[in-house]
Amino acid sequence: MNFAQLIPVLLATGAVLVVLTTYPYLATAIAYRDRDNGLSYIVFLMGVAVWNGLFAAQVIDPRPIVKGFFFSIATLGAILAGVGWLLFASTASSTPLLPYQGVVYRLVALLAGLEIALAITNPAHALYWEIASSAPDIPAFTIIEPNVGYWLHTAFLVALFGAGTILFGLAWQRGTDVRYTRSYAMVGAATTAAIVGSNVLVAGTASVAPLVAGSLTTIGWVQAQQKRYLQLPRPYRWIGDLLE
Repeated sequence: MNFAQLIPVLLATGAVLVVLTTYPYLATAIAYRDRDNGLSYIVFLMGVAVWNGLFAAQVIDPRPIVKGFFFSIATLGAILAGVGWLLFASTASSTPLLPYQGVVYRLVALLAGLEIALAITNPAHALYWEIASSAPDIPAFTIIEPNVGYWLHTAFLVALFGAGTILFGLAWQRGTDVRYTRSYAMVGAATTAAIVGSNVLVAGTASVAPLVAGSLTTIGWVQAQQKRYLQLPRPYRWIGDLLE
């Protein structure tokens, strides 16, 4: 196995590891379910889990049509993750109030619903992508021929993750809860850049964006654990030290 063939395996393995964190992270999030920020984190966490899980599932079957199905569901996870991230950022106690919050929420919900409907029905209209006819029959990721819907989907994700990152960036600039706002802002910017880079340079193939988004859920879990117990479990203390 050469390095090019090893990349999909490494990315899929990383995505599976992100999915495996869902249980302990969700258990902590449920403890904060009575707060808007806790509910937003649950939405974000589930979106990241679906995004990573179905992204990794593409390597299971070599047939392009099966890979395309998993890729479609992963796209829905990405949308849910983006919506969850914006909600999480806008309901955090450290970030400034989102301007025109009610209007923004309604618009995001409308666009997310439209995106999900179009992505699910893509085989009927191919507005988003077409599975490349020359796709190799090897255990790798989907190879697509992107259409206009795909680029609108990319722009929507960039807007969602970018807006949430800006909110945490403003909080960092103001010196509010710097330990976590700084980490959220930096990794949020990295996630946004990963979405742009992956979707533009390797449309539908190897992507690091789902894995980078998983880092944001880890920061949220560390923050919640720190506030809840004041002392992190030993294996995660180094992450808390890194976020200092």
